[in-house]
Amino acid sequence: MASDPPDPDCGVCASEAPPLIGSVLTGTGLTLAAAARALERGEHLALSPAQRRLVEAWAIEHALGPSA
Repeated sequence: MASDPPDPDCGVCASEAPPLIGSVLTGTGLTLAAAARALERGEHLALSPAQRRLVEAWAIEHALGPSA
């Protein structure tokens, strides 16, 4: 029986590393806070879609933005 290919936007699929360990984004060495600040500065970060959503959610939760 053939199975559907994994969804590329699923976050953690099969044997992939989790997008986040503690507060550190896997494969980046950045914490959620550091990544949120970097994105606010307009830096390009190589984040998976799941990591980007985590960082954006963290920024909203911590009111990181122009007034911060």
